[in-house]
Amino acid sequence: MNTLRRLLQNKWIRLILIILIVGTTFGIFGNYLATHPEVIDQLVSLSPTSLLLLTLAYIGTILANAYVLSVSLRMIGKRVGFLENASLTGYSSVINFFGPLQSGPGVRAAYLKQRHGVAVRKFLYATVVFYGFFAFINALILLTALVLRTPGNLATLLIFSVLLMSISAVALILNLSVRARLLAKSVKLTDRNFWFIGIGAAALSLCTSLAYFVELQHVEPATTFMQTVVYAAAANLALFVSLTPGAIGFRESFLFLTQQLHQISNDTILAASIIDRAFYVVFLLVLFVVLLLITGSRFRKAKLQ
Repeated sequence: MNTLRRLLQNKWIRLILIILIVGTTFGIFGNYLATHPEVIDQLVSLSPTSLLLLTLAYIGTILANAYVLSVSLRMIGKRVGFLENASLTGYSSVINFFGPLQSGPGVRAAYLKQRHGVAVRKFLYATVVFYGFFAFINALILLTALVLRTPGNLATLLIFSVLLMSISAVALILNLSVRARLLAKSVKLTDRNFWFIGIGAAALSLCTSLAYFVELQHVEPATTFMQTVVYAAAANLALFVSLTPGAIGFRESFLFLTQQLHQISNDTILAASIIDRAFYVVFLLVLFVVLLLITGSRFRKAKLQ
């Protein structure tokens, strides 16, 4: 371990590693586009307005995630500039899509520990709080859709179930907070940043809904925004069990299983998914290049110090 640390302290070795990482990332992008030619075909079919709206929606997801990261760090007693948080979110989004097992949070944890001395245990706690809010919001949307589409007395039973699950989810978040306070005295339930994480989770859900709405409208103009909100909730929950880059396969399965709730046809789901993958891959590629140009030197210095 000490030998590895000494090697990483060598400026030229670190520079070579950075070049390898950047080259590998571009190679992955190129291979993905080469093996998925339908990506380019679907993008060409989008109107300039749709491309602009999709770009704004996905920029919104980056900013929402950066906001969550900022308030999460403040909650555990660390302050990092928003530009650095946004850049870290952008880099980790690239890794999260192409890497296995949703590896983005691990990258953020490793960077923050090295650069800012953020304890991994505290950061993971803040991440669990965010996941708790995110899962709760999207599960509540699906359960609400289920209630609205279930007539009679069963609807009353389901409403009661939703309330019970809501209380249970809040209790779980509170329990996690209490446990974390025993481990980290700086974390307090009364800290407004704890609840700001929930606001960030809601903003992220809204931005993903807007992106999906543009894609679904391109495929099936009759799709309503409320249908899209339910559709997005199912897609978001798929991220918790995905084992593939970008939740490929898992997200589509969740959308098929919840088809009776959002009432979007399987053909539309498949077509919209191809558009989403196509646009998101190109979006990440452009984002990666922009981040290298704007903040690459800053991050290189941060990692080399």
